[in-house]
Amino acid sequence: MWYIQTKKSILSGLCALAWFSSYAQSTEIFTQKLLQTFQQKDTAFIAGKLAPNFSIAGHTDAGAQFRLNQIVKNYPVSKIEVTSEKKTAKGTTLQLNITSGADKQRNTEAFLDKSGKLVRHSLFDQLYGMQRKEKAQLRAIIPFENKNGSIYLQVKINGYEKPLRLLFDTGADGMAVNQQLADAIGLKVTRENNASVVGGNTKIQVSDNNSILLDTLKLNGQGIAIFPEIGKEGDGIIGNTLIRQFITHIDYDKNLISLYDFGDFQYKDKGTTVPITMPAGVMILPGQLEIIQGKTYTGHFVFDTGASYDLICFRPFVRQNKLLVSGFKPEAQAATVSMGVSSPTFSGNSYQFAISPLPAVKGLPITLMGGSSANEQWKPGFDGSIGVRLLSRYNITINLADNEVHFSPNKLHTAPQDFLVKNYQFGWDNVGRLKALGIIGALENLDGLKAGTIIQRIDNYTEDQLKKKPMLIEEIRLKAKEQPIVITVADNKTITI
Repeated sequence: MWYIQTKKSILSGLCALAWFSSYAQSTEIFTQKLLQTFQQKDTAFIAGKLAPNFSIAGHTDAGAQFRLNQIVKNYPVSKIEVTSEKKTAKGTTLQLNITSGADKQRNTEAFLDKSGKLVRHSLFDQLYGMQRKEKAQLRAIIPFENKNGSIYLQVKINGYEKPLRLLFDTGADGMAVNQQLADAIGLKVTRENNASVVGGNTKIQVSDNNSILLDTLKLNGQGIAIFPEIGKEGDGIIGNTLIRQFITHIDYDKNLISLYDFGDFQYKDKGTTVPITMPAGVMILPGQLEIIQGKTYTGHFVFDTGASYDLICFRPFVRQNKLLVSGFKPEAQAATVSMGVSSPTFSGNSYQFAISPLPAVKGLPITLMGGSSANEQWKPGFDGSIGVRLLSRYNITINLADNEVHFSPNKLHTAPQDFLVKNYQFGWDNVGRLKALGIIGALENLDGLKAGTIIQRIDNYTEDQLKKKPMLIEEIRLKAKEQPIVITVADNKTITI
């Protein structure tokens, strides 16, 4: 018995020694390849040591590769030393001393996954503006205007006296205003860029090195895109300016955005954490769509707080999966116009949709993009866009440093889904009121029912009855196919549609 135990002990020690030797060798190979990459200015040397989720300042895939190429090309490195190693269940953190040009030394940190591949490097993040701290400290709490899920922030640019009302739009890479407002503020154009819009591409001007003030938070060195025009509402968009610099918590129940430094952060609300990618400046969520029961389509969708709908599938995804002839029953037809690019759209209900791994949402309203001469060659790089009518059912924490979003169901979550009655869209807001959200495929306010109008009754049923028994909504929708429907609004005023 003693012999067997001793043998096990010896074998265990030999295994541990072999593991340590292999692990040390793996670390040495990694640092050698990293140094060789900088010396030869060629990322091919490190390519095999990059994890699938490798990121630079939140950017992944093609976005991370582009930034890595730029860093290796322009940042001189002559020596790399490992000063300490810390292994956990998730992987290994290496403390590195990097010697660059003129013998300047810099302490950096690399995190490797369990297979020894690089997930992130603090030097790369810092060169693209992302600073990680040990703890995530609260930096600001900013109130916002909640318009049916759309978030509007009060922002001052370069000391311009008038506060601007900017849409917080995670479907946009950065800030943007229209040409008229840019002239009034006095923005100076520093360069031109190509921009992707829904259905196509366009060229824009950019102004760099601006300062913005959100409540008490001031941010310097901000780029602002200048478009000929930007939508109907608000003065522009603020885009991903905030999420690239802070852990961003959106509380729809209180209409507050809380900003934290990147660092060790514990999610306060119970919920589900979803991995994200960012290959081209906007966050992408994994999703699964069932147009009709039993047929699932997997896709990658933009996390888009700038979109006022639930879900839209872009033309390439619709065409590839033949969604318009999949059994889908459109209830309304219209067109989406973005920067002069027009695309036909078809709206109706899906069987269900899930942001993976969140539970599926039954009967989610969906819009499918049809084909046009303007969009048939469009290659957006993702399959569609998830808008605020779905997103606002959760309180959300965006943590770009860890490439994840945390979803926690809020007060709106249990309300019925948005619905159409004779091309009018209705839905609940975050304080429990039923509202008219707009009209699809016809002139706005055709019957006097404005978007944002609070609804007291539809046909014979009160708002409260419709919320508690969603089957009544279907009864109204069926009736509306053959008969006019009476809508009761404030002061018992009625509108027939």
